[in-house]
Amino acid sequence: MEEEIKETNESGDKEDIGKENNEELESNKDNEENKENNDEEPANDEVAELKKKVEELQQEASDMKNKYMYAMAEAENIRKRTAKEKTDAIKRANKGLLLSLLTFMDNFERALKAGEKDENIQGTEYYKGIELIHKQFIDFMHDNGVSEIESLGEEFDPNVHEALTMIEVPELDKEKVVEVYAKGYKLNDELLRTAKVVVGKPPAAPKE
Repeated sequence: MEEEIKETNESGDKEDIGKENNEELESNKDNEENKENNDEEPANDEVAELKKKVEELQQEASDMKNKYMYAMAEAENIRKRTAKEKTDAIKRANKGLLLSLLTFMDNFERALKAGEKDENIQGTEYYKGIELIHKQFIDFMHDNGVSEIESLGEEFDPNVHEALTMIEVPELDKEKVVEVYAKGYKLNDELLRTAKVVVGKPPAAPKE
């Protein structure tokens, strides 16, 4: 009987020990799983934080690129505007200078016309000097884009001709330039100075 009781106690003790071992194993397993879960949570948080940081950096880089492109475009616009203003200023200065030189051109041409009427002057060194300077003036003007407006015998055009007076000319059927007092000039395709002219017009129709 005592042996049976002892065997029973030993069996009970073994069951208790086995149960305790199983509980301990289960507890260790739970602890390990909890530990793994706890380890995963910080790792996931870190990855999310890194992704967020990367997105912020990408957005910052995109903003910086846009600002850079805008600054480059603005700098190019300023460069073009400055270059245009400089070119326009040079053109205005050149136009003013060339316009002033036309007065000297007019005087040389008047001197040449006066010499054509005086046989004593024609062929002299003085007259030849005037012709040479006049030619140099013409070459200089041409080199700087100045060209003469053909006016004599042309149909009157108020855009390029300034009529000093108008006279009746029987053989005309429309208004034409019959005399040029001062030549007109263009600077490239732009009007530099209108021609001062005398305009011939057809005779008025007789009154009935």
